[in-house]
Amino acid sequence: MNNRAYAVDILRGLAIVGMVLSGYIAWNPDLPAWLFHAQLPPPSFVFDASVAGITWVDLVFPFFLFSMGAAFPLSLGRRLNRGDPPRRIVVSILKRGLLLAFFAVALGNTGLWTLDAVLQRPVVSALVTMTVWGAFFAMFVRIPGFIPRQNGWLNAGGIAVLAVLMGVYRWLGVGVSVVRSDIIILILADVVVAGSLIWWLTRRNLWLRMGIVALIAALKLGAAVPGSWNEAVWNFSPVPWLFRTEFLQYLCIVLPGSVAGDLFARWLARGQQEERPALSGQIAAAGLTALLLAVNIWGLFTRTLTLNLVLTLALGAAAWMLLRKPRTGTESLLYRLFTTGFFWLLLGLAFESLEEGVKKDPATVSYFFITAGMASHVLLVTSVLLRKGRSRGGLLVLCGQNPMIAYTAAGYVVVPLLVFADRAVALPWLWGQCGCVMGVGRGVIVTLLMMLFTAAFTRSKIFWRT
Repeated sequence: MNNRAYAVDILRGLAIVGMVLSGYIAWNPDLPAWLFHAQLPPPSFVFDASVAGITWVDLVFPFFLFSMGAAFPLSLGRRLNRGDPPRRIVVSILKRGLLLAFFAVALGNTGLWTLDAVLQRPVVSALVTMTVWGAFFAMFVRIPGFIPRQNGWLNAGGIAVLAVLMGVYRWLGVGVSVVRSDIIILILADVVVAGSLIWWLTRRNLWLRMGIVALIAALKLGAAVPGSWNEAVWNFSPVPWLFRTEFLQYLCIVLPGSVAGDLFARWLARGQQEERPALSGQIAAAGLTALLLAVNIWGLFTRTLTLNLVLTLALGAAAWMLLRKPRTGTESLLYRLFTTGFFWLLLGLAFESLEEGVKKDPATVSYFFITAGMASHVLLVTSVLLRKGRSRGGLLVLCGQNPMIAYTAAGYVVVPLLVFADRAVALPWLWGQCGCVMGVGRGVIVTLLMMLFTAAFTRSKIFWRT
């Protein structure tokens, strides 16, 4: 293997695949509730803020945030190590945030069904949507063999074309506005700037970084008190379409992710990735950790909280016993991924009774720490599996290495192509409601096509970068 943390790529790939799969499963009232967000349960699929608990769907966004944090020491740390001047790094961080914010606005205004609601011509809408994706491609792509200036001109051209296309959308009658944006990407835009700067400033002071996490959690809890200064700070957003102070709460996932990234960066720097395959004790510990993840999803979803805690402590103790005496750099990595993840998980469970139980929306403090702990444990499990099979993770890694293509491919390429195919061969499952089997099958088909499409670009060394 080369000098790369493939486990982080897999975690990011799992998050992207989960986002697409959950987004394209049909809302069939006969499907089980665990296939959807806990707070959007069948049969009505009406958002209910009173529902506590999480499903696997509620993990995909925090897993992506965690992987983003884990990437800071691996990418930003590499730039610091080679001596890039601070001014250039700061400019690149701010540029990345602004570019993601523009991307969020574009995504929020140019979706296929947003346009077709006005045109009522699916084929035309699909063609225009794919043209928009072409502008995205030009805006973010790094073409192998191009010098930086050539890629820069291509990226600037993509931005210009996308701006023109949004003007065309407005002319066609779509209510294009900066206040309409893809909330996931907008959150990423805000936390990537804040998280990058915080990691940079605290890369040699872990306690300070954890203190910032504690301050953010305390500020969030205090903001629930009407009339408090916490509430005033929390609601302060001078440019709401670009930055909202409340988005900084997701740093409670991103910054723990940066701790895992520090562990991987040190492991890679020592050249430990070539050690012997995983031993039986590591495999057993990974199995116990995977069971620990499943137990918590089940326990929190069914609200079997006491039994969940007991099983968590028992499984955690058993896994710790197997990992507690690391002898190599890799074993030390696994041990620290487990212990830090278990700390975040227990911290989240300790907060679970507050804010009426763990919830994704409005996100609770327990949600941040529980999902951060789970993400760290996924990194442990995948690290062991990679070592056991001497594999690089296949399609998940290829999607995780090219997340922006993967994020847009389904809605802007795969589904428009299926719209064209529907004209030749009827695809009734593509539209509206369908049976339980095809309700899930639609999500699987779209997701698999997205993965194959993304993998083709990754294998060709064509990546999107901000």
